[in-house]
Amino acid sequence: MKVRAGFVLVAALVAIVIIALLITGALFASSQDLAVSRNEIRDQQALGAAEYAIARALESWDAVARESMRSGQTAQLPPISSGFFETSVYATRLDTALYAVVAESRVASGEAPGLRRSVGIVVRTIRDGTPVNPPLRVSEQAWTALY
Repeated sequence: MKVRAGFVLVAALVAIVIIALLITGALFASSQDLAVSRNEIRDQQALGAAEYAIARALESWDAVARESMRSGQTAQLPPISSGFFETSVYATRLDTALYAVVAESRVASGEAPGLRRSVGIVVRTIRDGTPVNPPLRVSEQAWTALY
């Protein structure tokens, strides 16, 4: 007479442990994928917020204040807060007519604390010898993502 008492119980317990490990692994992979996707969306939104901040800075360009700057001098422009993001905008005078404008967008909430994007653009305030306000984007220089 063979004694096989408990074999089915051990096999069932091993099968339950293996199934539990597979489910745990699937849930972990799914949560990691969700976190990566959410951060990618926030990264693209931060880029959009930085571009928006530069567009707003150019729209509200203070020509008198910018003309009083020396070449190489940098001025911080009024910040823009929108939803999840805070932005800082800086204008640096390069020469008599050219300015480099840089905007940095940061996540304001604790959702992705280290996330930030910076965008820069070069603009001119004189075209064909006449002042222009708001300044014009240098046509050869597109938006530049800064890291």
